[in-house]
Amino acid sequence: ANAFVDGGRNFVGAGSETEPVVKLYDMASGKTESLNDCPGGMMSLIPVPGQPRNLVSVMGLFPPFLGKGAGLFSHQKKGDSWETSRAMDLPFAHRCEFLPASEKNILIAASVSKFKENPADWSKPGELYAIRMGEEGFPSWRAEVIDSSIIRNHGMGRYQVDGEEVLCVSGVEGIFSITPGASGSLRLNPLFQKEVSELSFIDLDGDGQSELITIEPFHGNVLNMYKRVNGDWKLKFSAHLSFGHGLSSGLFNGAPVVLAGNRRDSMNLEMFTVNNLDKDLVDKHVIEEGAGPTQNQVFSFEGRDFLLSANQKKIEIDLYSG
Repeated sequence: ANAFVDGGRNFVGAGSETEPVVKLYDMASGKTESLNDCPGGMMSLIPVPGQPRNLVSVMGLFPPFLGKGAGLFSHQKKGDSWETSRAMDLPFAHRCEFLPASEKNILIAASVSKFKENPADWSKPGELYAIRMGEEGFPSWRAEVIDSSIIRNHGMGRYQVDGEEVLCVSGVEGIFSITPGASGSLRLNPLFQKEVSELSFIDLDGDGQSELITIEPFHGNVLNMYKRVNGDWKLKFSAHLSFGHGLSSGLFNGAPVVLAGNRRDSMNLEMFTVNNLDKDLVDKHVIEEGAGPTQNQVFSFEGRDFLLSANQKKIEIDLYSG
């Protein structure tokens, strides 16, 4: 599930990891429309910047998540209906996002592995690809490999870090940002050297500096909050998770919050609010029990704050309002 703005309209997009079902919910009208000809196995769904009614997704990564048949898909609104096409094969693809602050749209896609014999096979690192976009779309859909070193390449997202939007990825080797280099090349910059499953950044204590929130290790059992001290990340708070999956942060009812999911045991969707990070005073709120969240997001629409969660155990996409 993903909440986004497309052509000045706010949508919640969601797709099934098993069934050929992808839907868009219009926040203003309350109407839902379906995207046609989608195979399912969806892991990402994002809008193309500057091109309304043009979406890109990762699909074909079905349970048990081997991913040999995964790929990138293009969705375009033609008249009253959506047309879906398989843009390119990208085995083991898991996430995709557009690089911020680029003169031309550059889509970054990540695979969890180069190849998997079985779901537990992590012997081969994943790859990061750059697909460069022209003014009229992706004329060739050619993928350029920019990295082949990150094992369990799982986390990806655009985050505001100290006032600058950056695209980050995470895996066994830690967290990296991706930035344009000389002559159009792309480079990876190490930000944090510890195994991370998912990440987010937000200013939790109001000092103007972003804190780092992580789920550790891969599909891990710990939610950590770090504060940057003299250039290093210092651990300030930890909380237990069970198969931690789905991590986001944002402002909810005027306060910074962290949203995290448990895929085992309680299956709870949990929200954390900080009273005093230096004194380890952090409150946990159970938003819903037995939800089994896979992805979540904190966002605002027309002056109201929302929590979005893909509650896999309930087979639902749910919105919780402030």
